[in-house]
Amino acid sequence: MKFRGTGGRGNFLRSLALVVGCGLAWYLGQMCAVLLPPDSFSVAVIQIAGKPSLNAPLPKRQKCDHSSPCPVGSFAFRLLSGGGDNNYPTICFEEVIMKEGKGNTRAGINIAAVDAATGKVHSSNSFNMWEGDNAGPLIKFINEIPNNSFVLMATYDDGSTKLSQEARKEIEKLGSKEIQQIGFRSSWVFMGAKGFTLPDGMKNEKINHSNKEKNRYNGWPAEVQIEGCIPRRQ
Repeated sequence: MKFRGTGGRGNFLRSLALVVGCGLAWYLGQMCAVLLPPDSFSVAVIQIAGKPSLNAPLPKRQKCDHSSPCPVGSFAFRLLSGGGDNNYPTICFEEVIMKEGKGNTRAGINIAAVDAATGKVHSSNSFNMWEGDNAGPLIKFINEIPNNSFVLMATYDDGSTKLSQEARKEIEKLGSKEIQQIGFRSSWVFMGAKGFTLPDGMKNEKINHSNKEKNRYNGWPAEVQIEGCIPRRQ
């Protein structure tokens, strides 16, 4: 067959290039099928097509298990009452002072005193209010707390049966508004102050009374908790 002019020659060359290209593509495909693992292509496609994933680190918990840090010049606190006969209370001020794992929480009223300027723990103790005459020792403990102190309290089991009126008044002096209402096995937490008053509007107390129809546990109400940040005293 005889080609005339440049148009016929150009068409022939393009056709030849297409045939050669298809042949090379087939050959390379066969070589890849032999040399590469069967699933490598599908994995590569998934990696290219899939959206990149970022493994974000878990949020760091702050002092007293807060989700965010307290402002500079303030302390973190968290008070959790006991619940039922197996859930012990926790008193935390910058760090845990009293909890089950420390072996220093017991049935009754658990109490800790902290220096309001430095955050240093003065003392801590627990006073059984079901058996024994422990209202007197509780009053003595409160009277010995230095001025300019935060006072933190949390009940476990019963904190009221042998809590005398005199002891209740001493706790009232620290800023409690619920201590006169605390009853048998009431869940109660309180943050008070000795020698000064806490900032207005601060949530520093919570109580949950025992109610047979609403109790979470058999004979016990649910736990109560307060937490927050308190300014450092100068």
